[in-house]
This record gives sequence, C-alpha cells and structure tokens, in this order.
Amino acid sequence: MIKNRNTTVLATEYQDTTDLKKFFKHCTGAIMTPVQGKDDTFWLHGDQRGNYHQKKYYKVEFGFVEQVSYKSTGRHAREGYGFDIQASGDYNGWSLMGEYRKMIKEAMKDYKTEEVA
Repeated sequence: MIKNRNTTVLATEYQDTTDLKKFFKHCTGAIMTPVQGKDDTFWLHGDQRGNYHQKKYYKVEFGFVEQVSYKSTGRHAREGYGFDIQASGDYNGWSLMGEYRKMIKEAMKDYKTEEVA
C-alpha cells in the first residue's frame, strides 16, 4: 500500500494498472514512459498543458493507496486503487497532484454532462 504521500483514490474496488493508466492518460493527457524494473511506475514527461523540462523528475505510481485529508472534524483516510505522484521537490509533486485532481474532476464532469444529453 502506498501512503503518506501525494495520493489520490480513483476506485474502491480492484482496478488493474493498465485500466488506471488508461483513465489517468485520458483525463490528463499524460505522457508516460515505464520506470525500469517497476511494472506500476512511470516517468511523467508532460500532459495536456505541455511538456516538462526535466524528463526524470515526476514519477507516477499506480496501485492500492491511502488518501488522507484533514478537515475541521479531524483526519479522514480513504483507501482504494489510484495513483501517487513523486518528485524530488515535495511541493512540486503536491502541486502537480492538485492540478491532476482538477483535470480528473473536469473530465468526469464533462463525461456526466455528455451522458445526460
């Protein structure tokens, strides 16, 4: 389980890495290449906003994750299948996770709007 990082839960039931990767790529337009020796981890080279300058800076890992949020009522943890973004600059990874969460929410909103129409 991946926890205590920049994680996002996408599904509560089991999802294969290829399905998570396909969904992630569809929503964000991520350009990914595999990390050598790791089946569930990929280097991020860019997304629908453009290319990144450093090729091996951001890394995304898919699998079973724990997403923690802190609200006025205390700590809330949610477990499921999703992804984790890692970067040597901790703020940069956290910031990119926020951008990807927005992209995923917008993609899901557009999908639901098309589905109703």
